[in-house]
Amino acid sequence: MKIWNAYGSEHSMNLVLIGTFKQERDADNVNTFIDKIVEQAAKDEAYDISRSAPEDQRFSDDMLSLLRANRAYSLSPTDLEQFALDHSIDRDGNRITVRTEEADLSAFIKVFVEAGARVEIFSAHDYPEDKSKQD
Repeated sequence: MKIWNAYGSEHSMNLVLIGTFKQERDADNVNTFIDKIVEQAAKDEAYDISRSAPEDQRFSDDMLSLLRANRAYSLSPTDLEQFALDHSIDRDGNRITVRTEEADLSAFIKVFVEAGARVEIFSAHDYPEDKSKQD
């Protein structure tokens, strides 16, 4: 069951982020790492961090350990909200696809780029996906 943790408007971004990695194991490692971040972000109620006073915008000890273990140094506490909001992730070989209605994908982009992925972002409103044309 999904729990809605944010407010919204009638407009949806319908963004698609595709990370293509050099090797399948890189995509697998990133997918596993994102799953762990999502799980920890839910425990930490990270969807609320950006609404906190600046001095209270911090990583939990568990999140900090996870980020250090994975050498993910570019993420900020407010980036974690993106992992707590509604999105879907699909992995196919060396490619990970993230779909979301949110406007900000910077946390996912940081994780993908740090792992050496080539990144493509588009709105599925303007460019509906045609799986038969994907390489």
